[in-house]
Amino acid sequence: MKKSFLIRSAAALAVAAALASCGGGTNYTIGGVVYGLQPNSTLVLTTNGMEVSVTQTGKADASGNVPNVSYSFPKQLEYGEVYNVIPQVASTAADGTVTYKQPAHQTCVASGRISDTAGRLSEISADYTCALVAPTIGGVVKGLVTGSVVLSNGSDATTTIAAATTPTNPPADIPYSLGAVTYGKTYGVTVTSSPAGYNCSVVNAVGTMGDNAVGNIDVTCVATPP
Repeated sequence: MKKSFLIRSAAALAVAAALASCGGGTNYTIGGVVYGLQPNSTLVLTTNGMEVSVTQTGKADASGNVPNVSYSFPKQLEYGEVYNVIPQVASTAADGTVTYKQPAHQTCVASGRISDTAGRLSEISADYTCALVAPTIGGVVKGLVTGSVVLSNGSDATTTIAAATTPTNPPADIPYSLGAVTYGKTYGVTVTSSPAGYNCSVVNAVGTMGDNAVGNIDVTCVATPP
């Protein structure tokens, strides 16, 4: 009887050791850090039927840097469960394209291991990094027949637009882009150099950047009298 009990005890210990070696009996917390989340904004993350709202309650410093925000989901996962931490879904198109909800004026992308199997790593760090959107500014150049015009957005960007190699009558509009501008920043487009024999002017040159690209900063070049 004693021998049988010892055998059963040894077997139980072996099973327990095997479970411990493969993670059996251990639960895992899904969490991480959201970097760059702007003040008073929220990123909603989901996985395994759970949802957590990550809110930035801190303030930006003089350089615009914001505190990192740690988060964790309310329930733990068992060993072997698969997780996939993604933002809350906003919509799904007919072709299957998914649009995710983002904090106002920001885009957040995964910067950690957001999808895996619980227990494969000792710690689950499903991190995200957020940044203010930065659409582009631009427009078209009208009336340019020869030479090139140079445009600037302050000291941030400069671009040179050359006349078409094959002129048309009337001259075709020439599209241009002056790069990206971060949400909330002001822009001011000026003509820094006009081609010889032309006077070039800008419309809609000044503004404050919103969520969408600006494409109506047009430049018109007019030939000056000889």
